[in-house]
Amino acid sequence: MAVLAALLGFCHLVAGFTNQQLVELVSALLDTPYRSRQAIYDLRRLIRKGLIQRLPGSQRYLLTPLGRRVAVLFTKAYGRVLAPGLAVLDPALPAELAGRTPLAVAWRGFNHALDTFIDRQVLAA
Repeated sequence: MAVLAALLGFCHLVAGFTNQQLVELVSALLDTPYRSRQAIYDLRRLIRKGLIQRLPGSQRYLLTPLGRRVAVLFTKAYGRVLAPGLAVLDPALPAELAGRTPLAVAWRGFNHALDTFIDRQVLAA
């Protein structure tokens, strides 16, 4: 996901981007070490999937139109669906806030039922 988000940062570059530029941007997004070897692996996979293309005779890569659409889709899905959904599943979320969303209510009900089931299984064993 971080690699796709980083690729969106290179959409405007006519000359493309290099492995080192990708490493720097993904490292900043992940806030953990991201090495050149990892970038090489990711770049190969992105080429095979048709999301980027290598510029002939250079060590630079360009985002394809398909790659741009996929990167935008995943970035928007994360921002609009995944991040807010995970926020309401946070166990530290106060009960009065969790009671406002059906997802949080369903999750807490599931969690309670699972804990009860596990407790019964442990007692039976």
